[in-house]
Amino acid sequence: MEAKHLLEQYAKGERNFSRLKLSGIFLTGAELSEVNLIESDLDGAVLDLANLEGAELNLTSLNGANLSGSDLSQANLNGASLNRASLIGANLTEAFLIDADLSEAILLEATLIRAFLTGANLTKANLNRAKFSNAFLTGAFLNGANLSGANLVEADLTRANLTGANLTGADLSRANLTDAKLSWANLTNAKLVGADLTGTYLVTLRSITGADFTNARNAPTPTVEHEESKVEKSEPEEIEPQEPESTQNSDR
Repeated sequence: MEAKHLLEQYAKGERNFSRLKLSGIFLTGAELSEVNLIESDLDGAVLDLANLEGAELNLTSLNGANLSGSDLSQANLNGASLNRASLIGANLTEAFLIDADLSEAILLEATLIRAFLTGANLTKANLNRAKFSNAFLTGAFLNGANLSGANLVEADLTRANLTGANLTGADLSRANLTDAKLSWANLTNAKLVGADLTGTYLVTLRSITGADFTNARNAPTPTVEHEESKVEKSEPEEIEPQEPESTQNSDR
């Protein structure tokens, strides 16, 4: 189906466009709120700035699609495939992305407040400065993901896999990280005030330099590094040799 025909049908009140082959379709800025695209093929589709609020996109294929700046709030993307999709600045507030594949996707500055991402695959995704406050990321795969500067305040990351993730400057205040995997994760300057790290293995963290663990449960114990280069070793004082006292010969 061509974009023009789809938009004409939508304007007439049609909402069911499920199981269609629409790969590469050009729908920039399209009004498609509450559209039904279940199991449709939208690989490589151009949907930037589109209004997809409340859309049914579960099990839809959106690999490599451009959804930057689009409104996907409250959309259903459960089980959808968005591998390497571009969602820069997209609004995914309260969207459903349970078991969705977002591996290597670009969600730079995207909004996922109160979104449902249980079991979602976000491996190596770019989530720089994304907003995940109060989001549900239980069991999500965030291996090697870039979460630098991300807002994860009160997010549920129970059993999430954050192995090798970059959390530099991220805000995880009051986040639930129970049984999460953080091996080789970078927490430099991260904020974990009041976070719950119960059951989390923290020995192999890459860095916690500057991280704030105030009131955090099971916070890591800072290791004291002994840097010999910083230890000032006092030089032994040089003792000047004293001249022997001259013996006076008394001719008495």
